[in-house]
Amino acid sequence: MTIFDLNEIKTQAKRNFADAWISTAKLIPQGTKIILKKTGKPHPVRELIQRSREILLKLGFDEVENFTILPDTDVVKQYGPEARVILDRVFYLAELPRPDIGLSVKKMTQVKKIAGEIEVEKLQSILRNYKRGEIEADNLVEELITKLNISDYQATELLNRVFPELKNLRPLPSNKTLRSHMTATWFHTLAALQDKATFPLALFSVGPRYRNEQREDANHLRVHHSASIVIMDPEMSLDAGREITREIMKQYGFSDMKFETKTATSKYYAAGQEQEVFVSYRGDWFEIADIGMYSPVALANFDIKYPVFNAGLGVERLAMILYELDDVRKLAYPQFSVVPYTDEEIAKSITGIASPRTARGKKIAQAIEESARKYKDEIAPCEFLAWKDKSIE
Repeated sequence: MTIFDLNEIKTQAKRNFADAWISTAKLIPQGTKIILKKTGKPHPVRELIQRSREILLKLGFDEVENFTILPDTDVVKQYGPEARVILDRVFYLAELPRPDIGLSVKKMTQVKKIAGEIEVEKLQSILRNYKRGEIEADNLVEELITKLNISDYQATELLNRVFPELKNLRPLPSNKTLRSHMTATWFHTLAALQDKATFPLALFSVGPRYRNEQREDANHLRVHHSASIVIMDPEMSLDAGREITREIMKQYGFSDMKFETKTATSKYYAAGQEQEVFVSYRGDWFEIADIGMYSPVALANFDIKYPVFNAGLGVERLAMILYELDDVRKLAYPQFSVVPYTDEEIAKSITGIASPRTARGKKIAQAIEESARKYKDEIAPCEFLAWKDKSIE
């Protein structure tokens, strides 16, 4: 059985990563066989995503994959003057620049110490192609190995010791963002399909949304999932959208629901045409979805010429209701949850490795138990005599 000495490995890697990387590979077992259990257990969020896909496909929606990365100008097109407030919750992407890497005399001396005699022109060509983006970053080591005919260890050492330009890179911000809501990407899909579609065009997409929340808590995650639908048709209305939303909710087992118009309408929806959907579950009302008709202004900014209804259902929020959970973190990441146990549960889980077999042994065991019960409320550390006879000094 292999158990890694983590502190020793970390120390080795800090001293010399390449050496540690090579030497620790020998610690991994060889030639073993592992038998898995017969069936696995699905994640509850993924299970509900699959159920949502089946429901929407059955109701006549076509599934599409929407963009995940968008320019921040798209948010301005949707929200208008409200965009700056929305962008506060958006994750911006940054990129590492491709540095110019020169080969000085000093560097070439270091290269020869590590890799021996190599063709300088080939090394220069590799670095130049990397700068131009013709070599992907994760292929750079492989290019060094194959083109220079050196080992994996030598290639890693070159990058680590000879070219500090690669280690000292700092990300540069871009105008690329991760979608904070599925609406951000629907406009592109709708614009692309409006002249190819047969009406009504009913689409859905289930995927992650990324929001720069100040903190994650029982009700908020920075990454969560949305089951989002759009219906485009020259005759599409909010009334028609409500009826379709009712049918969707029934498939999840909700028959009693209400729609409330939001006081403050998001600017990508038409004025007064955004509503929250509440379902009745075990005597309480829960907000479960947001629906509305896209604003003609937002649609025009993406050259979309037909009315569009949208509904967005939070998968994690729905799962918390269906699975009766009170913390979204436990739902999404159960592997990080700490399960609370009562003293009784802990006590029941403890069993003896062996039990006394002789009469004297049983008396000693009983004495230890009686002593433990007698002094159970004493503050540790403490010590009490439970048993004494001539055989025990």
